[in-house]
Amino acid sequence: EEAAGLLVANDASRPRALVVAQRSRRTPRAPLLVTSCDGRKFPSLRRRNGFKIKFQKVLVDAPCSGDGTLRKAPGNWRAWSAAEGLTLHVLQLGILKRGFECLEPGGRLVYSTCSLNPIEDEAVVAALLREFTSCDVACWDEATGPSFQE
Repeated sequence: EEAAGLLVANDASRPRALVVAQRSRRTPRAPLLVTSCDGRKFPSLRRRNGFKIKFQKVLVDAPCSGDGTLRKAPGNWRAWSAAEGLTLHVLQLGILKRGFECLEPGGRLVYSTCSLNPIEDEAVVAALLREFTSCDVACWDEATGPSFQE
């Protein structure tokens, strides 16, 4: 079965973006465009007629302090600090805002971190909701099954 649509993967780290591109060659699926830029400044893609391309689904896997992984990687405790989560909030919000701006009306935006810090998680989502009153949050309990995966 031929996949429809275009998958765009972006990573601010060029080496990580190259890994995505290389791995995608092993198991080709949907057409894939890999970019490497600051997610806060992700460029608008345009159709030939000049209209901006908006996405049906956007996944923002934001950079984070990683405090949610400390239990399985105890060696990271030495490098971890509570201040890091506070400093990342502005970056995370900027990336999430750009993700929302790239979303078509009625589209689905998913925000993900590996942090347990509410400053990096709930506070980022709350700030987006305050600024963009047209978006709302789907209850995670309702976010299961085939309709959510579509």
